[in-house]
Amino acid sequence: MKLIGDIARYKDKIKKGIRKYGNFAEQNYNHYLYSETKADKNVFFDFGSGRGVLTKFHQRDNSWSLFPNGVLAPKDERLDLLLETAKYILKKKKGKRFVVEVLEDLRKEILGKLRARNGLRACSCNYVLYWPLYNMGLWDSRLRGSRWKKLRNIKNRFSRKNAVKVVDSIKVPKEKLKEIVAKWLGKRQKNDKVDKDYYYKLIENNFKGMDMAKTLYVNGKPCTITAGWKIPNTKNYYSSIGIFDYSCQGLGEIANMDDLNRLKKQGYEYADFGGSEKALLSFKRKFRPEKIYKTYIFSIARR
Repeated sequence: MKLIGDIARYKDKIKKGIRKYGNFAEQNYNHYLYSETKADKNVFFDFGSGRGVLTKFHQRDNSWSLFPNGVLAPKDERLDLLLETAKYILKKKKGKRFVVEVLEDLRKEILGKLRARNGLRACSCNYVLYWPLYNMGLWDSRLRGSRWKKLRNIKNRFSRKNAVKVVDSIKVPKEKLKEIVAKWLGKRQKNDKVDKDYYYKLIENNFKGMDMAKTLYVNGKPCTITAGWKIPNTKNYYSSIGIFDYSCQGLGEIANMDDLNRLKKQGYEYADFGGSEKALLSFKRKFRPEKIYKTYIFSIARR
């Protein structure tokens, strides 16, 4: 095992691991790269042959975290690599805790393994995120019938009042995109932790790493940014970025409907709209997910 702190220098190695073993929405090299801050450093645990674990070191309190479902390995090796990483962090590095976000099946495996006396313990679950999946075969771009009546009404009302134009986000002046981000951040709750620099890095790097990035102009003014990528080793798409001008009623629905229409045309099987707490699911339910899966966030610590 080798620890790699210079993510940019070893990007080819990390990209290779994601291409070979990636399977989850947030497993994207540029997404990982842009998430690094001065206080939260990316560290890749390299186990060789494309296998590895994507982590972050939080300098302010000597804690570590797993980048969401960031274990890159064959399924039957993921538990062992994750626990080996946890042992190294907690015992050799004397980390305060190792916060992980994993799918339900891996969580059960972790809990089962840590019940044995191996010097580590799993703490209570901090919270659960709910991830809606949209079946592109069921999505109707024409919004026909009673199933899509509410969205159809939103679209019709919006179209009557506004002129809408969709452009690639890289064609929008960067300062205009940053204004959209700043206004969006200003409307979010104060306790909602959002790294604004992540979005500015994305803009400055011309959305590198994204497979699609679109902006809606409403009455001549750029008002949205939606962006995402193909989930590795699947035919699914992850909608990672959804930024809207909240003052424009119905704009969020219009932007997401436009994305879903494009994804259907491009042949994706499913669209993943990202994880959120249960209370915040109401907006995403409007687009009628076929299913909702969960990820669990909890800490692993020394006994």
